[in-house]
Amino acid sequence: MDLSLSLLLIRFTVGLVVMAHGAQKLVGIGGGPGLQGWTTNVGKMGFKPAPFWGLVSVSAEFLGGTALAIGFFTPVAAALIVAQMFVAIAKAHWPKGFWVQQGGLEYPFVLAVVSAAVGLGGPGRYSVDATLGWDGLSGLVFVPLVALGLIVDAWMIRRAPTPAPARTAPAPKERTRHAA
Repeated sequence: MDLSLSLLLIRFTVGLVVMAHGAQKLVGIGGGPGLQGWTTNVGKMGFKPAPFWGLVSVSAEFLGGTALAIGFFTPVAAALIVAQMFVAIAKAHWPKGFWVQQGGLEYPFVLAVVSAAVGLGGPGRYSVDATLGWDGLSGLVFVPLVALGLIVDAWMIRRAPTPAPARTAPAPKERTRHAA
């Protein structure tokens, strides 16, 4: 059995999910913050200049997800998604543990791994890259792109330390009633 159809289903689904997350940040669909709100969030995470890094982040998700879905510039699209998920895990999800119910890294980790697998293995027969004859370059292009992306990510994360959580006043102690 040819696995190209399976690869198309995986690539298309993950690509559209990532693209949809980018659309939340770009235009606010599905209750997302829109570009202005996302840029504010990026600034709160310590990335400067926030407008630049907000646009980079949105582009990685929206354009990278779209390109992955159709199998166009697949190694570049996959590398963008892996790098974006690495930053998301490092800045937002790592402190919350593994499970997605607590805001953990489970979900972006799966998106990164699937994107990496597609980036390494290629988009498959049913892709724009295959139509153009570019599908044989995936692994050769993907690995250096991810290496470069992770170096840039590490530099950005190091420059933008996560702000300390806001302190809250301790809850007042309950008085206990003593029997008379």
